[in-house]
Amino acid sequence: MRNTAAAVTCLGMALTAVTAHASGPTDFYYLASGTQLWRLQGNNDQNVATNTGNEYNIAVAGDIRTTSQRSSTPGAQYDLNGVYTGTNYPGNWLGFFDGTTDGKSNYSVDWDTGDVWQFDRNWANGSVLFTLPGGSGGYLGITYDPSNNSLWVSGWNSGVIENRAMNGTILSSFATTFSDITCLGMEYSTGTLWMGTQTAEGNFYNYSTNGGFLGSVSYNDMTAVNTLGGEFNIVPEPCTLALFAIGAGSALLRGRRRR
Repeated sequence: MRNTAAAVTCLGMALTAVTAHASGPTDFYYLASGTQLWRLQGNNDQNVATNTGNEYNIAVAGDIRTTSQRSSTPGAQYDLNGVYTGTNYPGNWLGFFDGTTDGKSNYSVDWDTGDVWQFDRNWANGSVLFTLPGGSGGYLGITYDPSNNSLWVSGWNSGVIENRAMNGTILSSFATTFSDITCLGMEYSTGTLWMGTQTAEGNFYNYSTNGGFLGSVSYNDMTAVNTLGGEFNIVPEPCTLALFAIGAGSALLRGRRRR
């Protein structure tokens, strides 16, 4: 598998919009290509230089948090506009190229072994959740599905997308028409999956979770950009926000009673 990692000297660069064609994601689709972060929406793509130049794994939940692959080079935190916040995260020596988060933990799959890892939100304190079959080169993409608290993973050579429970049990699967799948991400507002392929960089494909092909989009200036990591911003469900508000109100009332 090919990956790129070049030194970057321009940090915190403002995102620059470039027009593409066709119809892309409804929400922002955040991608990482090692040296750059990208943000796609509709016909537009934007990019910004990464802090270290070796950032592929990406987890997006109110901010962007990356980690490196096969290196001690740190990852970094960015706001949703791609502005570096000054916070760094540990690098990883394992073959992590795509990440995801449920808002509490981050996840990635080791391309070298098939191990699916769980981390805290700072890409630290990792442990293996389960191991996918096939060994080296079997899987690369991963994204979280809040509808059933599960993970979607993409087969590298097989071109098959699998939905797996947090213990590794396979729940469903479907085949795509291409292999070398990259930047697997769930668009939470539509409940659909987006992905790219290393065999046709700059092209991105949209599928329903039952395997229905919904369309694709191409970005001309991304035809040689190796976007391995990809995610959408995951936000709490309305009921979660309501519970949070209730809990905060209760705490406030308790505080008033104590006074």
